[in-house]
Amino acid sequence: MTRHIVAVIQARMGSTRLPGKVLKPIAGKPLLWHIVHRLKKSRLIGEVAVATSTNPLDDAIVEFGKHNGVRVIRGPEDNVLARFACAAEMLDADVIVRVSSDAPFIDADFIDHLVSAMIEQDGDYVLLEEDAMTAHEGVDPMSRRALDKLMMDAASDPVAREHVTGYFKLHPDFVKIARARPYPRLARAAGRLTIDTPDDLAFVEAVHARLDAKAGEASLADLLLLLEREPSLRQINAHVRQKEIAPQGGLALIRCDGGGGYGFGHVKRMIALARALRDREGIGAHFAVNGSEDALPPIRRAGFHATLLPGPDASLSDIVPHADLCIVDCREGPSRAQLAESVKDIPVTAVIDDGSERRLAADFAYYPPVPQAEHLDWQDSHCAARIGWEWALLGLPQAAPRTRPVSPRPTLLVTMGGSDPWGFTLRVAQALAKLDPVFRARFVIGPGFENPDATARAIVALRSNFETIEGADSLATEYGACDLALAAFGVTAYELAAFGVPALYLCATEDHALSASAFEHAGMGVSLGLAETASDRSIAQAVWNLLGDHQRRRDMRSAGLMTIDGNAAARIARDLADALADKRGVSAARAAV
Repeated sequence: MTRHIVAVIQARMGSTRLPGKVLKPIAGKPLLWHIVHRLKKSRLIGEVAVATSTNPLDDAIVEFGKHNGVRVIRGPEDNVLARFACAAEMLDADVIVRVSSDAPFIDADFIDHLVSAMIEQDGDYVLLEEDAMTAHEGVDPMSRRALDKLMMDAASDPVAREHVTGYFKLHPDFVKIARARPYPRLARAAGRLTIDTPDDLAFVEAVHARLDAKAGEASLADLLLLLEREPSLRQINAHVRQKEIAPQGGLALIRCDGGGGYGFGHVKRMIALARALRDREGIGAHFAVNGSEDALPPIRRAGFHATLLPGPDASLSDIVPHADLCIVDCREGPSRAQLAESVKDIPVTAVIDDGSERRLAADFAYYPPVPQAEHLDWQDSHCAARIGWEWALLGLPQAAPRTRPVSPRPTLLVTMGGSDPWGFTLRVAQALAKLDPVFRARFVIGPGFENPDATARAIVALRSNFETIEGADSLATEYGACDLALAAFGVTAYELAAFGVPALYLCATEDHALSASAFEHAGMGVSLGLAETASDRSIAQAVWNLLGDHQRRRDMRSAGLMTIDGNAAARIARDLADALADKRGVSAARAAV
């Protein structure tokens, strides 16, 4: 059987130690060019691609790909595993050779040696035989089976998400590991050959100069002989070490709106962030909720303390006397001055998707790249604004990408929020009842609906193809099973995109309509504009048109999966934990003076 073998180079511009390193020149050519050039010498690799992130910084990598005939696939910045899953799906790969973008001396013949052994032994991952030495680094062949299993069973593991194949080394029974024979030509210890710092770059330039080698032609075998003759070259970067990050602990105060007329979107996404803080960074959380009692049970079920505030402007200073973090996700709440007073003794403060003046009292602010966020004024503030799809905080984890077959009777999911204070759900059902019932429609009846039983009865009485979903804590299963969604714009829109669900958005406010325009621009969905101006006929026609346009729905699905990864909770948690560690380091240093 012929296998499609693909080399996927993981690369991004945002290295903290050496920003833009993948395009730094070596012997006159970018580092990434060297790696692509060497991979193309392989006899077995059928295609070379680059997996980068959706961060605008990585637009430069896309341009590199265009000028060098290399396909570039974009995915989440801080989830390498998800990037590889997207690449494997788009390239239809049977074997994936994971290639690091910081190892410029890869050897195509050695890669073929590993791939051949893995295929011959029907393995899912390959290592050299035990005790076999090699100087080669930066490549890891794996089967598509192994990658799919990582996505299914280990997608939340930090090692799998960041290092991908490193998970196999820690869990050798997870997949079938093949063993390749020793490779004598490279059977030496080489020391550090990767590029993470300016000194590493200087070392590689020095090696090329000593070998008098043109770009891409300094072989690893020749390099090893050179280092044996001139071991002093190693001193250029011998001091470089990988930094270590340890869990630090602490407590976060989370202020959010929820329940009743506020809906449950803020609560859901704050629970996701609280879990990431707790499970990944060792930081606990206590919720302070403005709204109604029905917002508290899901918080408590997730294992967190929750306090209902007497009003939106209630002080936060007495709820958690010694909080390390304060995170605010609300529409009604304290002013800038009130927030500043409440958090004056808290080391790090952040706001989520906040367009009010309150944000200027925070240390960090996180936003998707909607027009409102792009035009905010940050004068007279020390706040660091993080704006991008990678910061789009969801209440659900991302599903493993799936290829859905085209169904002769597609499923439409209608979800208008946990409380639907606008009454959109019944209105939409009445509009859709006029369509030919060749599709299945499932209407979500949220926990905060004013008359849930009456609404459900009215909907199912309209058409035989109408069903209701009641009492669901999570819609993840529904997202995975539907072909199209009609949703009130809000947190749900982000979740649908992350699950690859094509969507139509009905907007309750001008602000929502403006945000929905960014989703439409990114190709993830279609905005129907303000509900008050959208006619029932236009809503029904838009649904009908998309249900019949399979290609457009596939394109929208791909756009969603490539744009929103569903991992902002972990990303924000790490960002805040790092900021807290920095503050603690400063405090400790001052105390020691």
